[in-house]
Amino acid sequence: MPKLPTLDIAKRVNHSPHVVILGAGATRAAAPAGDANGVVVPVMNDLVGVIGIDDLLEQAGLEWEGKNFEDIYDQMYTTNKTGPIISQLEERLTAFFSGLMLPQIANAYDYLILSLREKDLIATFNWDPLLVQAYRRHARVGRLPRMVFLHGNVAIATCVHCRVKGYTGATCVKCRQPLTPTGLLYPVRQKDYTADPFIRSEWEELRHFLRHAYFLTIFGYSAPRTDTDAVELMKKVWDQNDTRTLAQVEIIDIKNKNELHAMWDPFITRQHFGIKKRIRTSYLCWHPRRSCEALAFATLQNDPWEDNWMPDVSDLEVLQRWIRPLLDEEQALEQQGIPLTGQPCPAVSWGAAP
Repeated sequence: MPKLPTLDIAKRVNHSPHVVILGAGATRAAAPAGDANGVVVPVMNDLVGVIGIDDLLEQAGLEWEGKNFEDIYDQMYTTNKTGPIISQLEERLTAFFSGLMLPQIANAYDYLILSLREKDLIATFNWDPLLVQAYRRHARVGRLPRMVFLHGNVAIATCVHCRVKGYTGATCVKCRQPLTPTGLLYPVRQKDYTADPFIRSEWEELRHFLRHAYFLTIFGYSAPRTDTDAVELMKKVWDQNDTRTLAQVEIIDIKNKNELHAMWDPFITRQHFGIKKRIRTSYLCWHPRRSCEALAFATLQNDPWEDNWMPDVSDLEVLQRWIRPLLDEEQALEQQGIPLTGQPCPAVSWGAAP
């Protein structure tokens, strides 16, 4: 992949990407009251009880109460004594996550997707389909960020021969053969991110974007012990980022601030970080689709942009209409070279800062 251009002062645009890393906490934030059918969306701490796989764990002779699913699965895998049960467990997990449906009201994933541009990247560790469902319902609105699936996803399938990525149940746009569902990468300490061509390609794309990112957001990702290698891979390429000393790191999580800062301190330069409990109060919603520009002009040009908080609404069409002026600006920049204005979207009675 070619090196990306950066700040263009004349056109008031920062071409460097905003990268967002998602963990299970982000999906829980998108569906805090459950999915469209009221099904609880699990995180790793309560996955065993929510999905109801305790019977399989009992068959395997494992103590599971009060334990994180990642630790349980890693123990099952490393003992290598419960192969058939592991297969049943994986089938049950795939079936459960495949059945989840995103609520119809605007939620954290809608705000996330609409707040980013095509130059930006969302990298998710989650298996569930909710992010993909949010993406698909905004697909006709305008250019949306790229997405990569670092541990596979039940809603994503591929054609390895044609190197095509699409939705589960679709056919390849090149050879017209059915796409093959991606395998899910389960929580073991020694994961192989290179054996599967799809997973390898997703990680290559993340590394490229991290190397050039100007803003890094970590949303609901707790960097568990079974992801130590993954965090180290991200840290290694983040250290190679030429603008890291200027870049901002923002963490969106409900955990204690001191705990979060300690967890992500290796990624942070001096005081270039922020911690928020929800996406509505994050930089993503403060300067949607302009996060890298707003940050660069405020810190490098002493030219802070006006606040442009995304409105707190439940109606998806209202949210889509609200960002239309930003999309029109982007089109004018691309087609006519007209600089971005940095001006907020028109005030509306149903929208307010958080």
